[in-house]
Parts: sequence; structure tokens; C-alpha cells
Amino acid sequence: MRFKEFVFKNTIRNKNLYMAYFFSTLTTVMTFFTFAVFAFHPKLGGDLHVAVKSGMLSSAVIIYLFSFFYVLYSMDIFLQSRKKEFGLLLIQGMSPKQLRKMVFQENTIIGFLATLTGIVIGLFFSQLILWLSKITMHVDLGFYFPVKAMGVTFVSFLLLFMFISFFIQFKIPKMDVQELLKSNDLGKGEMKPSTIKSILAIVLIGVGYAVALVVEGMQVVMAMIPVIFVVILGTRFLFNQLSVYVVNFLRKNQNRFWKKTNMLVFSDLAFRMKDNARSFFLVAVITTVAFSAIGTLTGFKEMTLKGVNSEAYDFSLRVDQEDQTQGEKELQAIRQSFKDNKVEAEEFKILPVDVTSEDGTGIGSKIIDDKQYNELAKKLDLEEITLENNQVVLLNDLSIPDMGTGELDNQPKTFKTSDGEDYAVKKLDVKQKPWSTFENVYVVSSNVYEGYSQKNKPVATYGWLVSEGSFDQQKAVGKKLEEYPNVMAKASMIQSITDGYAPILFIGFFIGIVFFVSAGSFLYFRLYSDMEVDVEKFRMVHKLGFSKNEMKKVVYQQVGILFFTPIIVSCIHGAVALTAMYALFGQGLQITAIYVLGIFILIQIAYYLIARVFYFRKLYRSVIS
Repeated sequence: MRFKEFVFKNTIRNKNLYMAYFFSTLTTVMTFFTFAVFAFHPKLGGDLHVAVKSGMLSSAVIIYLFSFFYVLYSMDIFLQSRKKEFGLLLIQGMSPKQLRKMVFQENTIIGFLATLTGIVIGLFFSQLILWLSKITMHVDLGFYFPVKAMGVTFVSFLLLFMFISFFIQFKIPKMDVQELLKSNDLGKGEMKPSTIKSILAIVLIGVGYAVALVVEGMQVVMAMIPVIFVVILGTRFLFNQLSVYVVNFLRKNQNRFWKKTNMLVFSDLAFRMKDNARSFFLVAVITTVAFSAIGTLTGFKEMTLKGVNSEAYDFSLRVDQEDQTQGEKELQAIRQSFKDNKVEAEEFKILPVDVTSEDGTGIGSKIIDDKQYNELAKKLDLEEITLENNQVVLLNDLSIPDMGTGELDNQPKTFKTSDGEDYAVKKLDVKQKPWSTFENVYVVSSNVYEGYSQKNKPVATYGWLVSEGSFDQQKAVGKKLEEYPNVMAKASMIQSITDGYAPILFIGFFIGIVFFVSAGSFLYFRLYSDMEVDVEKFRMVHKLGFSKNEMKKVVYQQVGILFFTPIIVSCIHGAVALTAMYALFGQGLQITAIYVLGIFILIQIAYYLIARVFYFRKLYRSVIS
């Protein structure tokens, strides 16, 4: 038998282990190719889509870099699980050089087949993605045959597999034949936890969480890198140090250890602790990135929409003081557009006076009298105001975040009237100002208002609250009024934000799903890499009378620990990270971010339910055969 024939037949003989590794690597090829199809789409070459194209290309680079480390680590686990096989080959006369050559050829073959299969499957999957882009991005990109994407994917991953296969052969375990043959009996290597590092795990994660949750506004940006570093280091110590203490504690508790099937579960945890610690750490970091990326994007979209929805009116118009004729033209255009699109709306007219120069704060400021304000407050569901003598009220718009600058708290304590008198300033929190503005708004008495209106002419601002008319009808009105820069149409702004965020959300969701699915595939491959050990273990206890149901219970617990331990940690990390990120904008954790975490947990539960059934079925067949 020639050496190449031996390599081929050996690959077929170990098809179960190879298939788990094959599908694990195929996932990365398929997702990269799908991204490349989208990134190299001919309709994304114009100036209109430069931002989208750049984002997609950046995402492809991120996925490729992730694929490199993912394949490298998967290949390392693959080799570690074959120590006994290597020992048998060496004892039968294979030289170390031939063993390295076999490993190189095997991995090159698997990489080549995974690349081809990933491209073929990705070709069909990409059509689904292009169809989804039409729905989510509201852009009909159309279908095309992705020759460039196929070429880039094939060359990139072929080089990746050859590069890793060349260097991984030098990582073949350097043990003597006797140690390789007994590798399954030796375990994964006893881990001796460090007390200092175990305490550091709690301290580092605790300090990282505390800083992330305490800082606000722009302080979040300065604290971000140190917090990420501290939490990642703490997470590593959590899995390879503190978790060892926990397992040892469970094993020493005699009542718990000898209860039902716990002995097998705890012993298995100790046996796999070294490999599990590395796997848990990698998966926890990957899924935290996925949670944070998607949660941040969806949260920002919701915050932006919330800002638009906080606008007092569905439509508004600010009349330019320098061009009253244009203002009248815009006003008539709005009224006519309402009629044309069968939209009924109540009209309001506000006459604020500019007092920026007299205010002395350097911040734009406007005033309206209490009579105007109270009439608007009734319609806008705001608190009405009763002014005391020598008092003005400053409206504090709660819909505008402070972002940690303290600007909203650093407001004047007195207000100077046109006669030079100082009036006390009372701050009133309101859900929105009576018209759309980022300037300070003071509510003053009629006398103060009249005094300033004689010096500065009021600037008319109009607002409309729609009483009858659908969202699409309001969008039609807004579209017709796009040529008028002083007109604000809430429905058009909402649609514009939704469409603008769609490509970014699409990219973010795709990256998140890629990372999450890859993490799940990695865990599944990690599960199958120890199947031979599990078969021997359960075959032995099965002969001693261990029932199928008891075996199923133990396997389900083992798979559950593998799938949920890193996810629970990453969910907590992700929730803290998102809370800190939203604090940058003076916001609390957005409900959409919680939905994102919930969706990922549900996906992981589904992944677990499927994986445990297939794994146990395969395991049990091998045990009783």
C-alpha cells in the first residue's frame, strides 16, 4: 500500500472524528464566502453604497482573522484527541517524519474539501442573504454569479489551511510511544489551581464590572480598554483557576459526590478540565463580542428612534426671519400636502423670542410667555406652570441625554430681564419641549416676554399633531416636502433612520450570528473529539449495570455544562458591556438589547437540545455494539 493510499484510508476509517472537524471548518468557509458575495456585489460599487461596501469588506476581514484562530485551535484539539492513534502508528514502524507528513496531507485534504463544499453550500445560502438584503435594506441588489467571491474565498482558505497544516505538524505531541498509547488513561493533565489567581478572577471581574457600571458619559470611552482587558484576564482565571476550585469542592463533598450519577459527572469534569477551560474561555469571549455588537447596534437604533419620537409634533416648520415670503410658501405647501394626502392635523403657532445675547451663558436661549406655554401644555400632555413673582422657569428636556458633560446641571441660577432685573430660575423637568429645539427654553411672564419682543422680533414656529392619517400617508406628505429644509416630518425621519440603520444592522447581525454559530460548532466538535474516551467509559459502566436512562442523564448533563457554562458568563459580560455603552448616551439598558440576549439564549438552548440527542444516539450505538 502506498503512503497516499494509507492516508486516504485512514481518513475514511476515522470519518466520525474527521466529519466533526470537517463541518466545524466548513462553517467558517461558508460564512466568509457568503459575506464575500455580498461585499463584491456589482451594485455596491457606486458612491451611494460606499459605506455599506466598506463595512462588508471590513466584516469579511474580521471573519477571516477569526477563522484563522478558530481553525488553528480546532486543529490542535483534533490532534490532541488522536494521541493514542499516533502511538499505535509509531509502534508499527511509522517514523516521526512520516507522521508529520500524514498530518499535513490529511489536514490539506480536509481543508481543500471544506473550502470547495463551503463555496458550493454558500452559493445557495448567499441567494437567501441577497433576498434578505432586499427586505432589510430596502435595496434590490439582484442575483449574480459571484466569480470574484469564489476566487477570493478559494485562494484565501486554501492558503490558510496549507499554512496552518504546515506549522501544526510541529505541534504533534512530543511524547514517547508508551505515553501516547496511555494518553486516554492519563487524562487531560491535572490542573493545580493557584489561590492568588482564583481570588484575582473574582477581583478583576468585580472591579471591571464596577467601573463599567459606575462611569457615565465620555468617561465610558476612557475606561473601555482597561475594563475589557481586566475582564478578559479575569475570565481566563475564572475558567482555568477558580473553576478548578469549584470542581474540587464538589468532588470533596461526599454526600453530593456519591449521590446517584454525580460521581461520573464530577469525575468527567475533572478529567476534561484543562481542555474545557480553554474552550470555555474562547467561546465566552467570542459570544460576548457577538452579544455586544448586535446589542449595541439595535440599542443605538432604538435610542435614535426614541429621540425622533420625542419630537413634540408630527410636522413642524420654523419660519426664516430673513425670508418671510419663503416661510409663507412653505406653510401653504404643508397645508396643501395635508389635503392632497387626506391627512387631518391640528395646527399650532408658537412665537418664541431669541434672548441668547442677553442670557450670557453662551448657549442658545429662547423665551415664551406662560400663556402660550400652558395652551401648548394642555395639548402636549405637559405640566402647566404657575409663575411666582420675579421668577422664570427653565425647561429641562429629559429626552436629551447629558452624556456626562454636566451641561444640563450647569445652568444659570438667575435670568436678567430687558429692564436689567434679575429673576430667580426654577428648573422644571419635562418629557419634551413645546417645540423642537436644542436651545434653552425659558417660560416667562407676559411682561418679561413683551419687554424682549420689542427688542427682538419673535420667530414663528408651527407645529402639527396628526389626528387622522396613516404612517404611509404621513410619509407621503414628508416626501412631498423634502425640498423645504425648514420642514420637519417625523414619519420621514423615522423611515430614514430605519433605512439608514438597516445595512449596519445587517452587517452586525451577520457577524454576531457567524461568531455565535461558529462558537456552537466549535463546542460540538469539542464534544465529538472526546467520543472515543466516552465510549470506553460508558461501555465499562454499562457492563456493570448502568441503564440507558442513567447514561442519557449523565450525557445530557455533560453536554449542558459544555454548552451553557460559557454562554451564561458571556450573557453577564454582554449585559454589563451594553449597560456601560448606553450610559455613554445617558441611557439605561435598552429593552431591545435584552431581547437580543434572550434570542441568543433561545438559539443556544435549541443548539443544545439538538446536539445532545445526536451525540447520545451515536454514543449509545457505539457502547452496545
